[in-house]
Amino acid sequence: MSNFIFGFVLADKQRVAVGIVPAIEKARLYRGKGGEIMRSAVSRFIECISRAQVSLTEKTKRSLLDTLNENLKHPNSHIQNAAVEALKHYIPAYLVSMENKGVNGLMSRYLEQLTDANVAARRGSALALGALPIEFLAKGWKSDNPDDRDAEARVNAVKGLVSVCETLTEAGKFSTFFSGEDGHALFLFIRNEVMRSLFKALDDYSTDNRGDVGSWVREAAMDGLERCTYILCKRDFTNQEKVSALELKKSDSSSDDQISPYFDASLANELVGGIVKQAVEKMDKIRESAARILQRILYNKTTFVPHIPQREIVEHIIPDEADFKWGVPTVSYPRFVQLLQVGCYSKYVVSGLVISIGGLQDSLAKASLSALLDYLRATVTKGHDDSRVCSLSMDILWVLQKYRRCDRVIIPTLKTIETLFREMLLLNMEAQTPVFCAGVLDSLATELKGTKDFSKLKTGIAILGYIASISEPINTRAFSHLLTFLAHRYAKIRKFAADEVLTALQVNGTLMAEDKLNEATEIIAQTSWADDAEESKRRRLQLFEMAGLGNSQTVNGNRIESENADKRKLETADENASYSSLVGSAGF
Repeated sequence: MSNFIFGFVLADKQRVAVGIVPAIEKARLYRGKGGEIMRSAVSRFIECISRAQVSLTEKTKRSLLDTLNENLKHPNSHIQNAAVEALKHYIPAYLVSMENKGVNGLMSRYLEQLTDANVAARRGSALALGALPIEFLAKGWKSDNPDDRDAEARVNAVKGLVSVCETLTEAGKFSTFFSGEDGHALFLFIRNEVMRSLFKALDDYSTDNRGDVGSWVREAAMDGLERCTYILCKRDFTNQEKVSALELKKSDSSSDDQISPYFDASLANELVGGIVKQAVEKMDKIRESAARILQRILYNKTTFVPHIPQREIVEHIIPDEADFKWGVPTVSYPRFVQLLQVGCYSKYVVSGLVISIGGLQDSLAKASLSALLDYLRATVTKGHDDSRVCSLSMDILWVLQKYRRCDRVIIPTLKTIETLFREMLLLNMEAQTPVFCAGVLDSLATELKGTKDFSKLKTGIAILGYIASISEPINTRAFSHLLTFLAHRYAKIRKFAADEVLTALQVNGTLMAEDKLNEATEIIAQTSWADDAEESKRRRLQLFEMAGLGNSQTVNGNRIESENADKRKLETADENASYSSLVGSAGF
């Protein structure tokens, strides 16, 4: 009798509990100041009901699922996260065993919402996909996450995608749903599609009024790459055990028994390199996160990550010590610049390091530059640059080519080159100097053409001045290009270029015949470059003739035309960006 009464009371309590959410919604308690708190509380309540597996009618199940789906679309991330946590328990408790058509289409619904016009809906659906159990994912694991302009949605898409991969490959349930070719296809998909998407996400540098929101995506991508690495390495370990078992049964194992690893040296190189690049960039939080992730990958006690190129050097630079403050520039840069000596990682280091050295943050620029100079000068003897400087120069040229016309990288790279020139580096590499300078001039011919960015123009002109001042024959090409800016449409650029031309003539007397040198110097000193554009053009052509370059000169395929053609070009040029806008953007 007592058991019957207890059961009756319990059932009554459950009915009351089940009715709480509909009562809250009927009373419209989601409105007002406490509405957001109420939504989070409701999701938590549904999670508790699911954990307790309270008996629900089909109508109530659909109603609670609708509530969670509405909370998933809410713009408040805390409400979304609470809904996702509830889904993780709600779906296994109430939906997995159901054959209802609407339930089976739940994943399709979330996939469709990834392209929803509502930003919050895209974010929530990406998170929800990561919360789905393997029973829901097994039939549709090949679905892609589309590109998205919203940073939070991209972050959630990364997290959801990786969670899907982890759920699908969960050891305890994997064999139930995937075997043979299906399993092989899944791991190939993770390697070739998922990880490729995550590597692409490492290049997310989008910004809005909140700043570098792409950093959220990059941080999530690094975390995802780590987790996918463990997935592939665990699978490789399992496959290796199978091969070993076969070898015990056969005296001579045939090549057909060998299973190619999903995680190989090439992928390991790209993984470490991609994370290292983040470890030398400008954001303290990202550098800290990148270094910690590398530590975990190198020293993971549960899953060994093999095939890392030059592992001993990497481990020496990134020791298994918890007290390193990797976010502090004076700690991280001196260590990570040592990877410049490893050819398979040096390009990654340089492409990230130039962002810091050529960036706007003075303290960061000083710390990163100091670390680089200490590294470069460590083995310099007798006033000559060693192989470290030559290797650096080749990597810088690679960056200029890879990020062609990408001002986010090109401008700080040019500033880095200017800084290194000022430090008397890169200009005395013997045979490598003309090669490097030619590559830089090729890049400048492309980057400076038509640009309205004052910082880019100023830095490029300064570099031309440095190259024009050296003794190598390449100086003539640099000097010729430098002279073209004496007739630039913007007065401050003309004046700056004139100063660089004067300095180049004073340093390098071979740029002009000795009997012309004094006259050329007087012309530069006496011309009012910032005031009279027409006079500047006439003086520029005069200097071309005095330098023996003629009335017209071709610089890397860009013809410097005669005065009349130049005038016509100036008159028809695009004036959408006025002088005042240029000056304003430059801070003058």
